[in-house]
Amino acid sequence: MRTETERLVIRSFSLADIPAYAAIVADPRVTIYLGDGSPHNYAEAQTYIRDCIARDQRTGISRYAVIGKSEKDLIGFCGFKELADYVDFGWRYAYGAWGQGYATEAAFKVLDYGHSELRLTNMAAGSYIENVASVRIIQQLGFKYVAHDEFYGQATVRYHQSPVV
Repeated sequence: MRTETERLVIRSFSLADIPAYAAIVADPRVTIYLGDGSPHNYAEAQTYIRDCIARDQRTGISRYAVIGKSEKDLIGFCGFKELADYVDFGWRYAYGAWGQGYATEAAFKVLDYGHSELRLTNMAAGSYIENVASVRIIQQLGFKYVAHDEFYGQATVRYHQSPVV
């Protein structure tokens, strides 16, 4: 997979992305809204990227690397993960990329790719309630509120996007 926006290149992950991704998820400011909030070590980052690559090669449905055109570096990811009964749509970015509109820009492009190229339906997105920026993006993308929940003792919200007809 490879596509672009005005400021971003969005492509399939490669093994060369592991060190940059490991640096992103080693930052506790990034992982505060993930699972138990703990930073991830290099081995966890490597496993995650290898899993993304395997999913991408197997089905094309994966999380994709997001590269800033001006930085020419990995700034995060955006994409899909097939779960038991739905496709999760999500993203993760380096702290330095926050607040610049990259997540929204990539999300619209990748979601369009998911609909038009992958023909994905039954997608959901969720976030910790405290992650106001992510909740706002989910809403801007047209996902509809489904429920409040709890994950690792944190309040969360779940949104669903109706299948494209």
